[in-house]
Amino acid sequence: MPGLQPERTVLSWQRTLLTATATLAVSARSAVGHHSAAHTAAALAVTAVLAVTMAGTGLRHRRCRHRPADPRPLPHSIVACLCAGIGVAAGCVLLTLT
Repeated sequence: MPGLQPERTVLSWQRTLLTATATLAVSARSAVGHHSAAHTAAALAVTAVLAVTMAGTGLRHRRCRHRPADPRPLPHSIVACLCAGIGVAAGCVLLTLT
C-alpha cells in the first residue's frame, strides 16, 4: 500500500530512539560504575546521539502528520551528526573494552 511507507519510516525512527535511550541507560550506568574518561565520553557521545535522534524523530513525525507523502529527506546536518556521534560513541566503547 502506498500510504504505509511514511508510517513505517516514522515507526523505524521511534525504534531507533528507543534503542538510543536504552544505550544511554547502559552507558550512563557504566560511567557511574567506572570512573574513567572513556566511560564518561561514551555516555556523553550517546547523549548527543540521543538528542539528534530525537530531533530527527520529531521532524519525521511532523512531516508525516502534515503531509504523509513528503519526499524530502532529513537535513544533512542531522544525518552527519548521527554518523559522527555513533562513530565517537563506538570509539569510546572500544576504548572501555581494553
